[in-house]
Amino acid sequence: MQKTRSNLTDDSFIDMLYIINDSGFTSRYFYKLIKNGGFPAPIKIGRSSRWLLRDYSEWKARHIEKRDTR
Repeated sequence: MQKTRSNLTDDSFIDMLYIINDSGFTSRYFYKLIKNGGFPAPIKIGRSSRWLLRDYSEWKARHIEKRDTR
């Protein structure tokens, strides 16, 4: 059963599909950011890569703040 947005918490694991659907950027963009230290590295669970929703939300908020302070 797939989690819906309404029951996600800061500690929820999200996948790259969630991130690209929410942000509009490609997975290639995010993996490049990870390599350069600009995005949190994934948590590996077996062969799967997951991120904490909190980490993604904080990354997103930092970029919104940058825009708003210009």
